[in-house]
Amino acid sequence: MCVFSEEDSTGAITKCVIPEISTIYSNENFAIATETEDLDSGVYFGTADDVLSAFDGNVLNTPTDSNSECSLGMSFKENHVGMISQVKYFMGAMTSNDKAELVNVTTF
Repeated sequence: MCVFSEEDSTGAITKCVIPEISTIYSNENFAIATETEDLDSGVYFGTADDVLSAFDGNVLNTPTDSNSECSLGMSFKENHVGMISQVKYFMGAMTSNDKAELVNVTTF
């Protein structure tokens, strides 16, 4: 959206003001936004009974969920946009055959 700027316009040139848009170029040249690793709002949701264990920074703590599908999420800080750069995938106990299938080995 372009908002007309009467004070910056003349009879020959029309100027408008557009909202700040965070792009790589605008961030580097105009400091529109800065990257941060800390978008954690502290607000978590999901189907697991212990949903906080998914966000504790420890990949060995597995959340428990008795539903057939488990979903987890976190709200980001207000006025921020988040980008997923890592995903934890929690796998249950595996048999030797299960492990073999993961690496395309069918016999031991």
